[in-house]
Amino acid sequence: MKKGFTLVELLAVIVILALVASITYPLVTHVMINAKESAAETQEKLLIRAAHNWGAEHTSLLSDTVGDIYTLSIETLQEEGYISEGDVVDINRNKLLNNACVKITTEQNKYLYELDRECSE
Repeated sequence: MKKGFTLVELLAVIVILALVASITYPLVTHVMINAKESAAETQEKLLIRAAHNWGAEHTSLLSDTVGDIYTLSIETLQEEGYISEGDVVDINRNKLLNNACVKITTEQNKYLYELDRECSE
């Protein structure tokens, strides 16, 4: 009597593996997309927090006129030590945020901070 697997048994195993793969692939893909989105949101919060800290120390550069916008480059935040180089990688595109900036808009009694990933100043 020969020992081994028949062709039917091998095909059954392949079908089972294909079913498992077809179920798990969309789930894994969804988890990876959510992780990237979460990391991008966290990065945006970090850059805006760094801009808040910069603004608190450089209030003389910010305007008191409502509606004025000050453009703060990511490069300035790096040079002054508010963020490190690892903080400025665009997670979705996996490259540096070379053109990014934080726009600081003067409102009544406060400043609004917004990250612009493609800043044209």
